[in-house]
Amino acid sequence: MKRYIVVIMLIVACVLQGCSQKDNGNDASKVKETENKIDDANESITDEPEENITSIEKTDEEKTDDDTNVDTKAEDKEEIEIETEVEVKLSKEETSNLELWLPMVTNSSSKVRIQTVSANSAYKYNTYIISSINGENVVVDPTVMPSTDVVDINPAAILSTHSHPDHMDNIFTDKYECQKLISKMGEIDTTDFHIYSIASAHDGDNIAEVPNNVLFVFEVDGLRIAHMGDIGQSVITEEQLTQLGEIDIAFMQFENSYSNMTLQNEKGFTMIEQLNPKIIIPTHYTANTIPVLEDRYGEIIYFENILEISKEDLPSTTMNMYLIENNHKY
Repeated sequence: MKRYIVVIMLIVACVLQGCSQKDNGNDASKVKETENKIDDANESITDEPEENITSIEKTDEEKTDDDTNVDTKAEDKEEIEIETEVEVKLSKEETSNLELWLPMVTNSSSKVRIQTVSANSAYKYNTYIISSINGENVVVDPTVMPSTDVVDINPAAILSTHSHPDHMDNIFTDKYECQKLISKMGEIDTTDFHIYSIASAHDGDNIAEVPNNVLFVFEVDGLRIAHMGDIGQSVITEEQLTQLGEIDIAFMQFENSYSNMTLQNEKGFTMIEQLNPKIIIPTHYTANTIPVLEDRYGEIIYFENILEISKEDLPSTTMNMYLIENNHKY
């Protein structure tokens, strides 16, 4: 723009000079000089302004592109936000529509059923339902149980090996009018079960007159099942072994600081090897226990929530490790 103004000024100057030159009689040489100046200015305008105009036009295009990019980025951002919102909504929808995975309360398997049941994430392997072939249920060591409006287990008996909260659920226990042995000596007969308790010690070898842990033996459909609770003795006594008798399936802890039971002192291993059952189901243990169990007793066989078994299904050898995983959703 500045150069256009210069040209105009030169033209005006030329006109003025021309008029002046007519008056002074020097018009020919002055006009010629002025024309040369105008030609030089035109050449300058012809060369440079085109580049500047192009530059200006490019700048406008760039601005247009930038605006488009801004709009595109804004649209992309909006799409990302929309997609995120959809993902959140789907996540919430999926969460609200999660299918419950409940324990089974009827039994048509023609076998004895043993299943995990507790909703206690810290102690998933203390609590079990044992069901007879005819579908009668007993619950041992209940903790953080599903409410009756979620699933009605309708137990014929409820048993707790001791009074610690990871082995006893008072709310659940109090809801049912059934036979109960809660951390005490006794004996129960239901339609399909014969159940009795044996005194033991939760920590050390001193078995008190009122024991702080009891063992339960379940006799059902030809199987003999023992739940050892949190026994913390260094060995099983001869009297206890006699009372226990031959056991097909035993629930046994291997790591529990409250029973002073560690992988180093091997109390759990010592006692289970004394008992020598066909099948071992571990209760208290950590991830560190698994390779030790595999090293001592061979491959662990995993079951999802449920083990269905009959006398005929028992392995021919002893000390087989079965782990019933707890994947229930309440």
